[in-house]
Amino acid sequence: MSTEQPDLYCPHFQNVDEKTLRQLFSKVAAVRSDNRELFEFTHRPIKVFRSPQGTQSEEEIVGEEEVYREFSDERPGNFTVVIEGEVGTGKSELCAYLAHRLRDDGRPILHVDKDDDLMTLLSERIPEFYEDHFDESLPGASNFQQLRDDLEQNGSVVANNATSGAILNLTARGYSVEVQDKEEKIREFVKDQLSLLVEKGEYAKEIKFVTEQAYQRNEFLQIIEDDIPDEEAVSAFNAELWRVIRERYQTASLDDVLERVGQKFTDTRPVIIFEDFAITAMEGERLRNYMERDKASDNWDFVVAGTRDSTGVLHTQTAEDRFEFYRTNRQNSNSVLFLDEESAVDFIRPYLGYFKSFDGSVSYDRSGEGLELALEPAPENSICGECEFCDESFRDLFPFNEAFLRRVYAGLREDEQSPREYVMAVFDILRDYYDGYVDSPSDADRLSTLRNSVDPATEIYEQAESLAKLARWYGKQTTDGIKVDTRFIEAFGFVELVSSINHVDQASGYTIIPTEIASTGPEPDPEPEPEPEPQPKPKSKAERLIDEHRPNVQPWQKNPADFSEISRYIRSGLRDAIERLTNGYQLFGDITLRYNLSSQKDPFVFESLQRAPEGDQIVLDPEEFRLSDLKNLLKFGIYREEDKSNADFEGLFRSLGTQLTGYAKHWRKKIKENELHSRQRLFKQSANYDFADFVLAGYARIVMLDSPFEELSAQTLSRRFSQSGSYTLDSGIRTDLKEELGDQFSHVRDFLEYGEYFEEMVGALFGANANTLDLARIRERLHKNPPYEVLSGLGRQYIQQISPRVRFDTDNKIRDMADQAYDVQAALDNLGDEYRSDTITVFTDELSSVSLSNIEDIVDTLNTYDSADSEMIESVSKFVALDQTAIDDAVEAAETASRLIHRSNDEQIQAILISMKLTATDAYQRYNDITIVGGGSSGDFAEHFLSVGEYYVD
Repeated sequence: MSTEQPDLYCPHFQNVDEKTLRQLFSKVAAVRSDNRELFEFTHRPIKVFRSPQGTQSEEEIVGEEEVYREFSDERPGNFTVVIEGEVGTGKSELCAYLAHRLRDDGRPILHVDKDDDLMTLLSERIPEFYEDHFDESLPGASNFQQLRDDLEQNGSVVANNATSGAILNLTARGYSVEVQDKEEKIREFVKDQLSLLVEKGEYAKEIKFVTEQAYQRNEFLQIIEDDIPDEEAVSAFNAELWRVIRERYQTASLDDVLERVGQKFTDTRPVIIFEDFAITAMEGERLRNYMERDKASDNWDFVVAGTRDSTGVLHTQTAEDRFEFYRTNRQNSNSVLFLDEESAVDFIRPYLGYFKSFDGSVSYDRSGEGLELALEPAPENSICGECEFCDESFRDLFPFNEAFLRRVYAGLREDEQSPREYVMAVFDILRDYYDGYVDSPSDADRLSTLRNSVDPATEIYEQAESLAKLARWYGKQTTDGIKVDTRFIEAFGFVELVSSINHVDQASGYTIIPTEIASTGPEPDPEPEPEPEPQPKPKSKAERLIDEHRPNVQPWQKNPADFSEISRYIRSGLRDAIERLTNGYQLFGDITLRYNLSSQKDPFVFESLQRAPEGDQIVLDPEEFRLSDLKNLLKFGIYREEDKSNADFEGLFRSLGTQLTGYAKHWRKKIKENELHSRQRLFKQSANYDFADFVLAGYARIVMLDSPFEELSAQTLSRRFSQSGSYTLDSGIRTDLKEELGDQFSHVRDFLEYGEYFEEMVGALFGANANTLDLARIRERLHKNPPYEVLSGLGRQYIQQISPRVRFDTDNKIRDMADQAYDVQAALDNLGDEYRSDTITVFTDELSSVSLSNIEDIVDTLNTYDSADSEMIESVSKFVALDQTAIDDAVEAAETASRLIHRSNDEQIQAILISMKLTATDAYQRYNDITIVGGGSSGDFAEHFLSVGEYYVD
């Protein structure tokens, strides 16, 4: 805490020191056990559940006085009270109560607190207790101290002796033991465990040399080869390790030590109080046997507290018959019988009044039942008597009031509604105020984790958050708004703030903060006489959930983890809004390429949850939202979960459209950067290309395979883009490609099936409008990054790094498309020697000057001669039946191939494909079938055929 005291308004706060406050709210029960004055002032009567006794079948509820009465100084033999319960439910408080009462009876009390451990108990607590009462040293105590010293200074030696001795003892007791090549590892393990015996802390008090988990996890510890359960093997190993150590140092077991000490008390019964039985560790079973044995000369009274995990060893049939068992909390809950929302104020009241009692300002009439307290009037010469600022309803509670404290308890999660959690929550809030971290307790950070149904108007939150919080915790809800005692406004320095805020009224010592502020507008026309109001309809489930969660949106904003239901609904609203804004998680606005986000995952994480986002999530900070917007998101999310038809997307986007669109863009950008633009995706590290290059290169290759005669260019791609129709492998090259590529042919064929998706992507990335591409951009990109070079840069291992969630649909994933592009590139690379130069020559040299109309006239003339060769006439007739355009197009394509074959890699591939297609044309096939009589069939076809025609005509 701070050493400089702020202006705390109340003189008691200015006078109290930090030590007193820390003792007052200390979680260490020993502090309350040692400070009788503090304990007596703040202790609240405890009720517990008592386990069925004798013929009883059900638990009964008893008070602390009844538990105390179980102890008798005349009882023969040991007696044990076991107090079980969840953490923070009053076990230690009941222990402290019993300790004070029994000390008043003159009983010697050995108090073992939660921070002790087994070695401390044996080497310090018991010897000191013995010496205090008998003014002599406990026999054998020096042996424990020697063991402690050796563990600290010669741990390896102790571990070596313990390990070797334990192994021999296990063998002597009939176990089959195998330690070949394991002993050194066992020694190291035991040395580490032994070091914990002399360490303070949670782990030290529950020390076991070997746990079942460690035994199962470490094969070298599994030295017992008998077919026995792990639990038995672990228990035997631990027992022998501890036996060897005790025998080596001649130290007695805990039960033997207690028996020796107890025998020294001849005129009274000593009491030992274990605040946590877990510290007995490996001595637990032996101690239980001593506690439950039926021996009249034994004279210890045991008070044992702990959770059921630590007291489980006490639940034998004998112990349950002889011990008294009590439970502090209700079954399956942390709540207790002596604290609930109604009693919360009276429970905490003396804690807050304690330091105000030093000058007599605060005292209580405790004659009421249960937790009921009546504040007595302050003496005239006391601080409260002279101050007279506070109302009697909160004089001892200041800086709180009853509403504040009741809401703190009610706001705790159900599993936190225990006495300790409640006291510590109040202390955390008080400490922030005492240290000057906040001007008002209602601004304390601890409150941001608590639920509270009081909900000031959102506009008040956004104009003056501290004032809204003050109303939320101190105020009383009325039909006019939230009424706050103006004295709290003054005490915390909010007077000027209140005067600057519209819609806040003051009347009769109260400040009224609205819960709703009506929107202003023109004066409405006078309304007719109202008809009787119809009976209001019951609220729907969604409306009830909105009313329930809306008040806690502001604390959720600070601590989403503490409001899981609000988180669920706001997450649902955000998730659905982002999905709608991205059109189902599409990555580009105009194409159906999307990221198939898991239905179990949000596209975001909240920053305040401190969970690292995954690659497909962005980080959202709840503090970026206005409170009113978060409430809109909550409402929208509730409707999306509970009543989808009434979820108003348009209304949500009107208020948060810009912010949510920004998140949608951010998410898209992250996915594209991670999956499409990353240097670890698609391309080999040496390749300096991006996703747009891949899209354009893939589309260019598809167009080339779809239309081999069209020379690759920006115009060609744009022209094909504007045409309708699917993309298929050109039939003219299918046969030759299948023959030449073999198994690789399927890659080429299947790649064409992605044509429509490449068209979508190229349109989104390079489109000038819906029907044409940006010729200048494509021309520049093709020149800078030719398709062949781009596709050669693909790397199989980098393609596999792309998530399969990046897809058009289930069967069309970007990763698979890139894989096919990679395979197509490899396949086409194998066509290097498949250029049909003879075919090209036929068209460029022999058919380039053919006029089918001229040849057709000659054929008609030849048909009039009986002597003309019939085979020649038939073959030429088939040829001239072709369309002149087909001949011209083929010649043009051949000339293109002849030009391209000596240029770039892309152009060479196209030249090869052109030559394959020409070979399959009717023009080429019919030309090869022509037989020319008298003129040969080589050289310029037209010239030779005309010569033959002249022969017949002449």
